[in-house]
Amino acid sequence: MKILSKTILVVLVWMLQYIDINAQTISKEKIKKVDSIFTSHYNSKSPGGGFAIIQQGEEVFKKTIGLANIEYQIPISDTTVFNIASNSKQMTTLLAFILEEEGRLSFDDDIRNYLPELKGLPYKVTIKQLTNHSHGLPNVDELAKLKGIERMTHDEVLNMLFDGKQFNFKPGDDYQYNNTGYVLLSEIITRVGEKPFQEQLKEKVFDKLGMRHSHAVGDYNQVIPNKAYSYSETKNGMMNNPVKISTMGASGVYASLNDLIVWAQKFIKKGTKNQQYLKLMQQETILNNNKLITYGMGIQFENYKGVDILFHGGGTESYRSYILHVPEHELSLVFLSNAGGFSGYEIIYNSLEAILELESEDKQQAFNNENLSSFEGVYELTPGAYYNIWAEKDSLYFGTYRTTERFVLTRKERKVFDFIFPFSQITFRKDGFDLRWVDFTYRAKKVAPPISKDSDFDLNRFAGIYTNKEHNSIYELVVIDNKLIAKHPIHSNIELDIYSKKCMYAKNSYFGKVDFLFNSEGKVQGFKLSRQNIMNLTFLR
Repeated sequence: MKILSKTILVVLVWMLQYIDINAQTISKEKIKKVDSIFTSHYNSKSPGGGFAIIQQGEEVFKKTIGLANIEYQIPISDTTVFNIASNSKQMTTLLAFILEEEGRLSFDDDIRNYLPELKGLPYKVTIKQLTNHSHGLPNVDELAKLKGIERMTHDEVLNMLFDGKQFNFKPGDDYQYNNTGYVLLSEIITRVGEKPFQEQLKEKVFDKLGMRHSHAVGDYNQVIPNKAYSYSETKNGMMNNPVKISTMGASGVYASLNDLIVWAQKFIKKGTKNQQYLKLMQQETILNNNKLITYGMGIQFENYKGVDILFHGGGTESYRSYILHVPEHELSLVFLSNAGGFSGYEIIYNSLEAILELESEDKQQAFNNENLSSFEGVYELTPGAYYNIWAEKDSLYFGTYRTTERFVLTRKERKVFDFIFPFSQITFRKDGFDLRWVDFTYRAKKVAPPISKDSDFDLNRFAGIYTNKEHNSIYELVVIDNKLIAKHPIHSNIELDIYSKKCMYAKNSYFGKVDFLFNSEGKVQGFKLSRQNIMNLTFLR
């Protein structure tokens, strides 16, 4: 009996030691540093935000600063709600998982089975492809811009998508982050659940988790209690910067700092049902060519300075949100703001480095700037966006093609250079470069330089009225002062530059790249318009 008692005692002591080691909280010194990082970005008289740290399910840091409403000097609190933008996607995914368990849908289902309005689509798109951005459908925001529409409700966005038939690429062939997939998923959820999407999200997700102030909004005119207003700073002072395009599923959730703390607590805790959902969300996306994409279903993942992290950001107008998990340490960081910019990214990652004592900066290596000429050339970052990279006096420069822009690229590694924007860098490949900007990676390809216009180039042959029937979008191409101009009833005139005898492009414009279509007699019959998140949208003369 005494031997048994000693054994039990030893086990108990071991367990208490284990519990004590794993329950230790972040030191006061680190909390003080995190506080300094956060407060250095905001003040009490301007738009601001909220920031919290959760460790092993416990809230170890929470702070708000700044104004939710400047006009009435209302301060931000932990119950003030912000539009969390794209962080809505993971909540929509969770709701879809719940409905799949209820037998109402399957992630492998063809979306045309639920949305007969899309029966004319030439390819099958699965619900899973909607969530991992491999569906190939053009983005709602670019479509709205092309149509000249600045404000749209969720229902208006849906109707616009139902009119579409063209794909940017065959489903599963590529990955292209956009909002369209989740907007369509929200409508599928509405139909299979036989209740409006926002009601199901509240009942099955927010109420069950205890997120008391969270709700989805599909109309930019809707009154939202306890809302932080979105502001942007101009030379004339602060201006309201409200949400203009309301898209539920992809965006549209308003949540408080307290609610995001609850969200993090429920998902990072080991051995729970919610953590199982989180693991499902972080399944790698596998393209048709077996290429792996480190974006799952509403969440991204990567290794950051030796630590595996799960994360997602959100931004619309001047609203910003960020949720980051470190499963190994049962650690979460959540951020909200109504002040725009990229402060949240800096706050999140600088705090993460301070808490886990990661290296705050990459080690700078010494390089002789030899062979810089191998990086020279013209690069297409997105359709119609051409940039020139050239070497001069042991330095590498970057600028928009056919402009006087001149930015130096600082070398970090043999093929890696700091880019001109904060939190960005360029990594050169054989056929182009990858631009990492905050959380996103854009792939640029090396291309032949645009041609110079010669005296035989007749711009008048391209003049005419061009219509895209799917989206009822009309542009007129006219020649003004020996330049081809795209005119729209709402937008300002857009000047087109010549790329080749069959292709033109608009610098720094939503219009992108124009590939003209010709008949057998060589007469212009139309053009295909491409830009970021839209490929080959057909306009006929």
